Formats: sequence, C-alpha cells, structure tokens
Amino acid sequence: MSGVLHPTGPEPARTYWVRRGVLVAVILLLAVGVVLAVANLTKAAVATAPPPPLPAGNPAASPTPTASGASTPASAAPTPGPSTSRASSTPVSSPPAAASPSASASAQPGPSATVVGTPDCRPAELQVKLAGDRRLSVGENTTFTVSLVNAGRLTCLTSVTAANFELKVYSGKDRIWSSRDCAKTLAPFDKKLAAKGVVAWKMTWDGERSVAGTSCRRGTDKLRGGTYWATAQLKGADPVQVRMIIG
Repeated sequence: MSGVLHPTGPEPARTYWVRRGVLVAVILLLAVGVVLAVANLTKAAVATAPPPPLPAGNPAASPTPTASGASTPASAAPTPGPSTSRASSTPVSSPPAAASPSASASAQPGPSATVVGTPDCRPAELQVKLAGDRRLSVGENTTFTVSLVNAGRLTCLTSVTAANFELKVYSGKDRIWSSRDCAKTLAPFDKKLAAKGVVAWKMTWDGERSVAGTSCRRGTDKLRGGTYWATAQLKGADPVQVRMIIG
C-alpha cells in the first residue's frame, strides 16, 4: 500500500504520478466509449424493431409510414351508414377526378328566356284622353286631340285603327257622327310606347251628321243647338267624353 502512495524506483516520484494519471485517463476514455457504443446499439435496435401487432378488430388503425421514416397512425375509416355519401368513402390519398367539359356545361344555368320584339300593349293599361272645344256654333268644324298613355311598367306596341278605335258624337240617344263613317278622319298607326309614354293625334268633326256604312256622306238633317257629347273609345280601354254646347 505504501508503494501506491509513495512510489519508489530509480526515477523521480513525479514521473510515476504522471504515468498513473495517463493510465487512469485512458481507462476513463475507454469506459466512456463503451457506454456510447452500447447506447447507439440500443437505439438502432429500437428503430429497427417491427411495430407491435394491432388488435384483430381494428385493421384500419395500422400506422402509415411517412417520408421521414416515422410512423403516424392513420385515421379510422368511417362506418358507412344511410347518410354516408359515395364521395365520403373515397381515399384521401386519391386526387378528385376532374369534371368533364360536358358535365361542367350541364351544371351551368342556361340562358334566360328573352322576349323577341316588343309585346303589344294591353288595352286595360292604356289611358285614353280627349280634348276639344266646349262651345261651338251650329255647323262649325271642331278638331279634337286624342291621346293614349301607357300606364304599364314595360315598353309596348300599340296599334290604332278604325277596327279598334272610334270617335263619335251623340246628343242624348241620337247618334250624330262617327269616325267610322269617314275613314279619312283617322290615319291608322303603330306606335311603341315606353312606360308612361304618350302618343297623340288629331281628328276633325265637320259639325254635320254622318251616315253609317257610307264613305263620308253627310246626313240631310240639320243639327239644332243643345248639349252634345264627344266620346273616344279604344277597344278594351275605358272610354272618355267631352261635353259640348252647340248653339
């Protein structure tokens, strides 16, 4: 024991202590190397070990290897039920199929229906107006102004002819005059009317009786002074009147 603590020999004691320190350091380095080697072998064994077997009733939960080599558990497959759609059963790894041009075209809404041309005006949406002299002499000519107003919300086409329009003059129940007895008093026309649009024209009464079924033939009976009514009537629309005093 004294030889360990007090080395003896032909060389100085310091030399023996240096040798002993070097030996101890070498032994320590060897021990550390052995520990590190054992640890690396243990990690390699764990990394290469096969995964533990899964329970027989859950095959869908098997781990899926990733690019880094680690294993990540896959999501459990959904249990199909009445409300499960076919698309939900498609694997996540499969890219969705591209829609064909024909399928995409059929999914697009078709063009909305458009009205070709301008629709005819509804007579019920046309307002007839009539203006003329209120006082006349017997046999005096008078000119009336007739107008139509489109009370609808859309542009429409109105047609005025002797077949659907008449301007007539009455005295009580006595039929005095009608525009249909003289075709030249009304020039037929077609007119496009915007909403609230107005079309107007003039018609002249010669102050005499007319004879039905003739071409502008005057009656032989002379008019007398009194109250007369001029009435403008468009088929399907409300008629309007102007009261005249003739004397």
